Amino acid sequence: MFRRRGFTLIELLVVIAIIAVLIGLLLPAVQKVREAAARMTCQNNLKQIALAAANYESSYQKFPYGLNVSAQAVPPNGGTYTFPAPYAGSYVGVLTLLLPYMEQNNVYNLIPSTWFPLNTTVGAWAYSYPPFSSDGNGTGGGFIKYGADSVIKPYLCPSDNAGGGNSLANGIIDGMGISIPPGSLTASGHVYVDYVLDTPNFGHELGRTNYVGVGGGWGITGANWGDGGGTPPASAAYAPYAGIYVMNTPCTIGSITDGTSNTAAFGETLTGYHKNGQRDFEIAWMGAGWWYSGWGLAPIYADPSGNGNSDYTFRQFSSKHTGIVNFAFADGSVHSISQAADFTAFIALSGKSDGKVINGSSLGF
Repeated sequence: MFRRRGFTLIELLVVIAIIAVLIGLLLPAVQKVREAAARMTCQNNLKQIALAAANYESSYQKFPYGLNVSAQAVPPNGGTYTFPAPYAGSYVGVLTLLLPYMEQNNVYNLIPSTWFPLNTTVGAWAYSYPPFSSDGNGTGGGFIKYGADSVIKPYLCPSDNAGGGNSLANGIIDGMGISIPPGSLTASGHVYVDYVLDTPNFGHELGRTNYVGVGGGWGITGANWGDGGGTPPASAAYAPYAGIYVMNTPCTIGSITDGTSNTAAFGETLTGYHKNGQRDFEIAWMGAGWWYSGWGLAPIYADPSGNGNSDYTFRQFSSKHTGIVNFAFADGSVHSISQAADFTAFIALSGKSDGKVINGSSLGF
């Protein structure tokens, strides 16, 4: 007779242990493959955006503005620049203008055409003052919820988790990087952020993005700066480094004298974190248009002041990719710039006509 032999408990435990070890060895490799795929998808997203901008330029002989301040964001009757609503917003950013060139006509067509002529100042989209109107028919504009809430996959980096599932410490940025030409308003060289609160049925559902236009060292800048906090570098030093995407000022391809292959056009950002790891802000693709390079590149949770203050980090280009931040250039190419890149070279790369051609080795690509 044959005796049926089974596994002993010890043998089973040994097999389980071996399987656990193999899984432990495989997981890092799987995670690396997953991140490599996410990084490639992110680069492809940026390439699509840069090519969409190039197609826009072919249609209109100029690139879209980085951010268009609405008629409701500027005081009537020649008043001075001020922060309270409705003068602090709202805005339409470059990614909104690119929707038709990103095969997103279904979302673009949700925006009333009377609000959104391509080459003029548009109506406010996030709120009215007064009254608020959820359908966009109120005095002073309104919140185009049915368009602005749309999730547009190519506008999101797959390595990040930006979206309505997060609880934000502050809110959703709907306008970023306002830079006033000298002499046009009282706050020359001014840069600041406008945002809506992360609340149900108003801000929380807004479609987000990880990508913004590159506006250069400080955008269009004068000799003065001030947003009520921090000690920024003198903006006058950044005047030669204006980028492609700034406020209310379209850029022509002829003005990119440094060359389209030498000028950063779009980059990634996480929009900052508090010291405890909670997100400060996320960006609405509808409104936030451009970032400036004067604060440099940020690792995750970075804080240049060293004291946990996120006031600077949410203004920096940043990503969840290990050690790099992806950028699309004006010629449609995409490069990964090291987070340890030379700061001066990074500033020059963000400018379109500073006369400096940067060697990629100083930026890690």
